[in-house]
Amino acid sequence: MPAAGPHDSTGDASIKLSLRQRALLRLPRLSSDRPKRRLVDRLRDAALKPADPDAPSRPRGAYELSGEELVAEEKRANDKERAIGLLTGPVATIIAFLAIHDRVVNDPPARFADGAIDKLHVNLSTYSELFIVLLVLSFGITGMAMWRKRLFLGIVTALYGLSVFNLGYWGFGVPFVLVGSWYLVRSYRLRRNLKDSAANASSWAPRTGSGRRHTPNWLAQNGLPPAKPRPRRTTG
Repeated sequence: MPAAGPHDSTGDASIKLSLRQRALLRLPRLSSDRPKRRLVDRLRDAALKPADPDAPSRPRGAYELSGEELVAEEKRANDKERAIGLLTGPVATIIAFLAIHDRVVNDPPARFADGAIDKLHVNLSTYSELFIVLLVLSFGITGMAMWRKRLFLGIVTALYGLSVFNLGYWGFGVPFVLVGSWYLVRSYRLRRNLKDSAANASSWAPRTGSGRRHTPNWLAQNGLPPAKPRPRRTTG
């Protein structure tokens, strides 16, 4: 039987591949054994983005908390809400300067050339008062954000948006109204979930050393209404 030559296909060490052939070998090979999926299934997976089973679990949102965690979340604004408020406050101050300056510059004269009174003219003292109000509201946004007062932050932000909206700058006013409404909705939902948790406080109220649950006292310390007793079922 003849011996294998130096250029025989069975001798891997003697095979010389070109640069193109080596590049093709490095490419991932397509497996022909994999079953082809239907177009509908591929589009559904692309739209719904199914969760990866190996991915870490998603942290619970503010509305999914319960017990003492929910109490702490309801009392103070979180870092995200605080950061938005601290960013919104300086922006509101800048808008106040720009809006009042534009109004003063474009304010028509008090009288026409023939001496008639122009009803569209606004006294400068009125603009000064509006400017002070806008500054107070903008500083209030920053202050409520620093103190993490979610409810008051939503009220002040919405009031500022309404004030700017009434001046005619609805492009500036609408975003502030939306941000303020977002704060108010979050405050309402957290308070509602807290009351719902208070109704079932026996499952998460803190225990004392003796193992007894002092649910009414704990609710009173946190400013919550006492839990209503559940009616007992009577057997006929």
